[in-house]
Amino acid sequence: MERRDFVIVGGGIMGAMMALTLAESGSGSVLLVEKSYPGAGSTGKSGAILRQHYSHKVTIGMARESLQWYSEFQDRYGLDISFHRPGMAFICQESDRDNLERNVKLQQSLGVDTSVIDSAALRELEPGGSFSDSECAAWEPEAGNVNPVQTVHAVLNSATRAGAEARIGIRVTGFLRDGDRIQGVQLDDGSSIAAGMVIVAAGPWAGQLLKEAGVPLPLQTIRPEQAFFEPPAGAKEKRLIYGDLTNGLYWKPELAGWTRVGFLDMDEDAVVENPDHYDEGVSGEFIDACRHRLSQRLPHYSLSPSWGGVGALYTVTPDSHALIGPVPGLEGMWVVSGFSGHGFKMAPAVGKGVAAAIGNDQPGKCDVNFFAPDRFTRKAPIEVSYGYGILG
Repeated sequence: MERRDFVIVGGGIMGAMMALTLAESGSGSVLLVEKSYPGAGSTGKSGAILRQHYSHKVTIGMARESLQWYSEFQDRYGLDISFHRPGMAFICQESDRDNLERNVKLQQSLGVDTSVIDSAALRELEPGGSFSDSECAAWEPEAGNVNPVQTVHAVLNSATRAGAEARIGIRVTGFLRDGDRIQGVQLDDGSSIAAGMVIVAAGPWAGQLLKEAGVPLPLQTIRPEQAFFEPPAGAKEKRLIYGDLTNGLYWKPELAGWTRVGFLDMDEDAVVENPDHYDEGVSGEFIDACRHRLSQRLPHYSLSPSWGGVGALYTVTPDSHALIGPVPGLEGMWVVSGFSGHGFKMAPAVGKGVAAAIGNDQPGKCDVNFFAPDRFTRKAPIEVSYGYGILG
């Protein structure tokens, strides 16, 4: 039987990043197994927004470390990921300013270039926008984005160059175990691979895999819709990234020239029972609602053509933060899943944190104890500062 020190289940950005960091740190032999193709789950449809606006010291540090890593990727590895830095503004009412300022001060203390601006400064930032005198914003000029599909392939390519192995189109169908010890994986081609550690980073499929291993964890897959609009020619728009708490909306410029628009509230998103077969489209009602909300902020979008949209996948937890760490009750298995829309922003820091915890890498900003998978049974969920869990 083949044996690897680490078997990673899942070829999204998390799996690829852990394969890279484990291989680069000389932690042992690494095999990544992906059932279909890299980015087939949440990664391929991610907005891939890279911002540092969080409300916890741990997540701010991780987002900052990850943003720096992405910004240096092309120089380090010689592969293009279309890194772009337009900046991002978080808009809210003056009544929420105390909470906003508290978060901004924490971010500033950790080295983030950010500040709170008033409505007049917002109008200078986006002259074509509509902002009331009762609004303010956190402005983060360092925020950016990458092309998610291009990035996951580039990271996986770098991982294989560093010595990791990737098997694409192979599904994990079960686990080898001896009592409460996981000893490897079973594959759909009939083979098995022994492993010193199995890491389940299968995103929307992670919950079902763990349930089949006898360890149900609070991982739920949902289907957030996202719409795409083409800005009218000649529109006066700075093409920045926005999180709009007033209208419950976020939007960002796509590299294709479109604008991606989504809702901040995940509570109404449909639950996906089978991520292998789900509705990847969007409703006309959703497109209309996005156009209406966005045009309240940027009026020219009332005249913008729709390019439809996409039904994406999030794997969420009750407190909107990931599960990272040993699977409760089992030895030899870790889970890295449930990022609730935060995965792309955090992936480099997560990869380094996992490689430091179970391999030879040096510790970074990721405190895996913060994301312990047993925190819900201990009644110790992570508290969020905003009403929208997607904001962290």
